Amino acid sequence: MAPATAVFPQTLGLYPPLQRLKLADNRLETGTRSIIVNPVPSNLQVNLELDRRGSNPIYRPGEPIAITVSTNRDAYVYLFSIQADGRTHLILPNRFSGGNEFLRAGEARTFPPPGARYRLTIAPPFGQAQVLAVASLRPLNFQEIASFKQGGSFANVRVRGSQLGDAIARAIVVEEIPATEWVTTTRFYRVAPW
Repeated sequence: MAPATAVFPQTLGLYPPLQRLKLADNRLETGTRSIIVNPVPSNLQVNLELDRRGSNPIYRPGEPIAITVSTNRDAYVYLFSIQADGRTHLILPNRFSGGNEFLRAGEARTFPPPGARYRLTIAPPFGQAQVLAVASLRPLNFQEIASFKQGGSFANVRVRGSQLGDAIARAIVVEEIPATEWVTTTRFYRVAPW
């Protein structure tokens, strides 16, 4: 397969048909939940930008998306895509990154990088979506959250957006990473029909 495609995330046919989430009072759930915020001040900072400017840019199915991340200290960076329906995908690390999740202080890196064998492409469901960046001074073990299937280029995430914060917090606690050594940030975007 050349090039591989990391889809946001459905066009590879790897996921069941879309289902709308319903609340107890039968309203459709349209918003995203807060993920995880480190309440302890840290001198570690992570910056996250999408290739379209604005606080909530609009993307349409089939359009590519690029994500640029940087840190003010040497750090390990993990990127998650959270769809409008809560499905979550680990963008970085992936099998193409080859350890590319470690960033030097001040280095800005774009995913996918120029010449990459994969691309990130927008796909339904429509609505509010987000990219979450987690930066840590030490590598994190997300085996509880995600795993690679044999031959898969991107990890399958076993938690939904509303559970991701708790799962990341458990990974950080299990790894015994002090609260001053990790930080998160989020960028929102909307997926809209043509």
